[in-house]
Amino acid sequence: MYKRIIMAVSLALFTLLALLAAIITDLNDRDFPQAIGSKSRLTISFNESGLSITEAFLKLEKLDTLLDLGLVKIAPDLAGDGDDKIFATLSDNKALPDEFSWFKGNDMGKIVGKDRLANSYPDGLYLVTGNTSRLDEFGDILKDAGVEVIRRDASIMDGLIFVVFERGFATAVLASLALISALALFWLSVRARGRALRVLGGSPTVRIQVQDLTEFSGALFISAGIVAIVASGYVGVFHGWLYVASFLKILISLQVVVISVSVLVAFIMSAAAWPSAVMLATRQPAVKNLRLVSVVIQALTFVLVVANSTPTWSAYKQSSAKATEMAQWKRLADQVSIVFATDSDEMNRMEPLIGEMVMDAESIEAVALSYTYTKEMWPTVDFGKYSTVSFVNQRWLDLVTTGEKDPVVVPVSHHNVSEDLFHEMKEEIDILSREEDSSNLFEQLQFLQPVEGFHLPVAQGGGGESLHFGDDTLLAVVPSLYDTFNDSTLTSMISSGNIVFTGVIDTQQLLERHHLDVQTLRDRGIKGELKVVYIAEEGILQAQFAAYLVWLQNLSLIALTVAFSIATAISALITATLQAKRDFPLRLAGRSWMRILQSRVAKELLVGIVLVVIVVMVQRPHDIGIILLTAAYGLLIVPLSHLLAVRWCFNGVSKRRI
Repeated sequence: MYKRIIMAVSLALFTLLALLAAIITDLNDRDFPQAIGSKSRLTISFNESGLSITEAFLKLEKLDTLLDLGLVKIAPDLAGDGDDKIFATLSDNKALPDEFSWFKGNDMGKIVGKDRLANSYPDGLYLVTGNTSRLDEFGDILKDAGVEVIRRDASIMDGLIFVVFERGFATAVLASLALISALALFWLSVRARGRALRVLGGSPTVRIQVQDLTEFSGALFISAGIVAIVASGYVGVFHGWLYVASFLKILISLQVVVISVSVLVAFIMSAAAWPSAVMLATRQPAVKNLRLVSVVIQALTFVLVVANSTPTWSAYKQSSAKATEMAQWKRLADQVSIVFATDSDEMNRMEPLIGEMVMDAESIEAVALSYTYTKEMWPTVDFGKYSTVSFVNQRWLDLVTTGEKDPVVVPVSHHNVSEDLFHEMKEEIDILSREEDSSNLFEQLQFLQPVEGFHLPVAQGGGGESLHFGDDTLLAVVPSLYDTFNDSTLTSMISSGNIVFTGVIDTQQLLERHHLDVQTLRDRGIKGELKVVYIAEEGILQAQFAAYLVWLQNLSLIALTVAFSIATAISALITATLQAKRDFPLRLAGRSWMRILQSRVAKELLVGIVLVVIVVMVQRPHDIGIILLTAAYGLLIVPLSHLLAVRWCFNGVSKRRI
């Protein structure tokens, strides 16, 4: 029966590890698509090489064919309407399929020929799908030509190391270790009497240890095997049999680590609680030496449960906000920014052309602005009831409110804006304005704010790839980007990603119309380039990653709670066994269980309250309610465990089992 309990709890533990392995497999597949056999990825930059775009591609193609690398360049799908990527081969590689699926299976990757790179730059990310044995030679040849090459190989160990240091994943690992310790304590407590009898009978110490640890680890191995078989079958059926091998490598690695730590913890506990000759001679309960260990594990798991309750609850509450954030990023899926691969002098020469391009884009409603100032950026300004101020245009508001049935922004009167904030905004417009006298321009600004509860996204000033979601943002809607800001400001806002354009193809055409394409820039003696990149991809990945963490934190808290419950029950049982000689006559004399237990329960409750206070003082959480609720569970299970334990011992003594 005891083995069944251990197997049942360890099944839950290894299921948590299976989820962790699936997440690592997914993250690994994003970087190294298994469906096309990617083993390495290269980041290549030709900026310092002096090679033209045509020369760079010819050199890559020649080396790819010579060294049989199977290079595939990741590039935006210029023929599509969304934020999809294409994987373009540099040579005729017939071994690759036309399409392939990802581990998550939401969409398909497209393999295309090198002709699709006609309007692309040679710089960027390349996957190696062929022979990797000569990659060092490839890198040396390119470095000799002044090309920067950064190599990264697929590695399960890198994924595992990432798990250890990432807080959300580390919580799952910590929960696993706590559950391991509780299981080891449970196993030793149920084996304590039999072990003491074997010691009394003269069995060698090594033999007793090996037998106990073998049976314990055997139960864990059976549970691990069951989870591995079921999980690999699930992955094969719902994600593809291609991923089973890599998934199993990760899962088995995690399981081996957990089982090894389990056996080590059990061995240390067993050695520390080994029955002494005095204990055997005085006929003391065999579990006596486990008392201190059980108390320590109970206290540690209680602290872990209480300490992790606030971040877990916070992550759970934010899960709906993350879903909203994901939807907002998807609304921006076809928006692109322009990256400047130029020096400052070349950028200054291009500023007038960039201003004209923005004016052209405004005429076809293909450009959006969001530049947000936070309290940290204006530390001396009184923001009043607002946390941020964002300069936006109507196009940005249209993008982030698409699909909303009811109005999500409402007008704000100038009188509701603090004079200090109003004055700072006016000064900022004076500095950035195209006109010397910007007073008339400032009067044309329209002030809005999101309705309560609607977290409208705005782009962080100076870093447009980072969105701020809130319902306390003051929106200053500018009537026209070109009329409001000078060319230098527009160029700066574009380079920081605060001005974005719609569609890759349309933006490429804008660059060509205004003589900012790479060929025209070369003709004018400008070596730099303007690159078009999607803005939403990284945000979508971050939102998905955050969703993973929510799942893991919730499951980890459950695992910690189970570990604490097991440790509390075992500690209570050990205490009841040690106190059986006292409790039995008192109960026979008619004393109630509560009076019998009041002293030991009061001590544990007092220690629990002190630990909760320490956690609160260290964390200083905004929402203390969830900590109190978690602590209430812990303080409730303590007397309940003691009550069940003394009743079980009383029955055992009555029937002469104890």
